[in-house]
Amino acid sequence: MFMNERFEVLDAFRGICAISVVVFHMSLVGSITEWAFFRGSSIFVEFFFVLSGFVLAHSYGAKKNLNFKIFMKNRFFRLYPLHFFMLSIFILLEVANLFFYKLGFSFRGIPFSGKTGISEIIPNLLLLQSWFPSAYPLSFNGPSWSISVEFYMYAIFFLTIFFLKKCKWLVWLCISITSFFLIYFHYELLTNEVMKGLSCFFGGAFTYVVYKKLATYRINYLFGSVIELILIIAVVYVVQSSLEYKSIIAPALFIIVIFSFAYESGFFSLILKKKPFQRIGVLSFSIYMTHYVVVIFVKSLAVVMQKVTGINLAPVINGGRYIDFGNATLNNIFLLSIILFVIIVSSFTYKNIEIKGQILGKKYLSNNAFSYK
Repeated sequence: MFMNERFEVLDAFRGICAISVVVFHMSLVGSITEWAFFRGSSIFVEFFFVLSGFVLAHSYGAKKNLNFKIFMKNRFFRLYPLHFFMLSIFILLEVANLFFYKLGFSFRGIPFSGKTGISEIIPNLLLLQSWFPSAYPLSFNGPSWSISVEFYMYAIFFLTIFFLKKCKWLVWLCISITSFFLIYFHYELLTNEVMKGLSCFFGGAFTYVVYKKLATYRINYLFGSVIELILIIAVVYVVQSSLEYKSIIAPALFIIVIFSFAYESGFFSLILKKKPFQRIGVLSFSIYMTHYVVVIFVKSLAVVMQKVTGINLAPVINGGRYIDFGNATLNNIFLLSIILFVIIVSSFTYKNIEIKGQILGKKYLSNNAFSYK
């Protein structure tokens, strides 16, 4: 078996995880949002970190003569256009929140205070909100906390390749193990968000090194199918569990999952290569980055409708805002419509912001290529 140029099955997993995070952030009474699996789906952000490390090691780990400016600008134009677009929308939403707050409606507390305070704009703009202990990682567009971690993880990753060369894989392993160790013993050397990123990202990078060594071995279809089934069952069990060391067990399992499914050797890999799964894989970054604003808008609209009609459409349960149409079936149908709407929005942002941002980056790098020679 030849090494993959593109890991289609892993792309599909990225999409499935992004959809699971959407369901995690939605709360509808009696719906599947309350299943233990989806209540635990926030852990899939760690899956994103592991997969990013694996893919970056595949794309750049063996490259020579890498240029730091070109590398970071490529990563900048991959992440930043959509991040900036969504941050702008959230700031505008906060302005709208201020307007409605003066009219007696309260959606997200006092406008421009706390985690959405004016002081949080600069850390978000610079993608530093997860690195500063004094900042709120979940300010404005909450999911961008992981992008904050990942962007600067790229710089660390580059430095390991540039300066350490042949022993870089050992450093990746050491960074991952040390970070897991610090998480286990609750040492706050860095923020918890950064520790998650370091442990998972470099664990993924090291996993690629192992995969590369073993990629030429063939895996029997039946054996591969059994392994894939066992791993899927294990993921479902761990994600919905309340294990004491879940923050370590889940990433370790994700590392095994990514390593195993990279071979694309079993029945479930064939399923994940189908067009619908590949499509949500392509849209996964947009799904992840845009869904939170849809969730907030829908919940805010429910609050307004509740005030206008007097119907309890947006109850507060255990301190969280829910949506309830009075029937579990209706709530599940509404959830499905929200997911479809997020996919539609993500198709737009992928085409008009992600892709155009990357094209802009390529043009910029091409026009300035002389300065990097």
